[in-house]
Amino acid sequence: MRHEAMASERRKVRDTRVVLAVLLALSMALNGVLSHGLAQRESMAVLLPAVSGPVWTVGETWAGRRYIEDTARTVAVTLLTLTPDNAVHVREAAARMAHASARGDFVSWVETEAERLSRRDLASAFYPTGIEVSSDELAAEVSGDLVTWLGREEATRTRKRYRLVFSMDGGRIGLLRFEEREDEG
Repeated sequence: MRHEAMASERRKVRDTRVVLAVLLALSMALNGVLSHGLAQRESMAVLLPAVSGPVWTVGETWAGRRYIEDTARTVAVTLLTLTPDNAVHVREAAARMAHASARGDFVSWVETEAERLSRRDLASAFYPTGIEVSSDELAAEVSGDLVTWLGREEATRTRKRYRLVFSMDGGRIGLLRFEEREDEG
């Protein structure tokens, strides 16, 4: 009798293991199919500024002042903080942030800058100090310090201003123009 009870328990354990193995295999197969499906689908990146604050207001073809300000800050820091090591990531970010009509220009600019920095063992970072927004024009002017390093030593620190012009298409913001203004001083 005891032998039959132990055999019955072994069968239950074996059956439970088989059921769990089948569930695990189905789960893994489903995850593989979903991952493959997502990888094959064209995706759209939505630019979310890297800061939090008051509620943003965004419409199909317009954006509120705070949203433009936060987006301009994020775009400026992303494009101007460039090292040979992060160039690939900055290029990808530039492609996602840019409006479709300007995507090639921004990607090309990042590649050119990255190559220039790499040849000279330079790196750059932008530290914004002020932002002026023109929400009716979907534009912002970002000022701050552009710092360049040679190796691990700071080589220059220059006050710079940049004008960023955006476009809203279907509630998605995209960078149209990124222009350096004359130095503040």
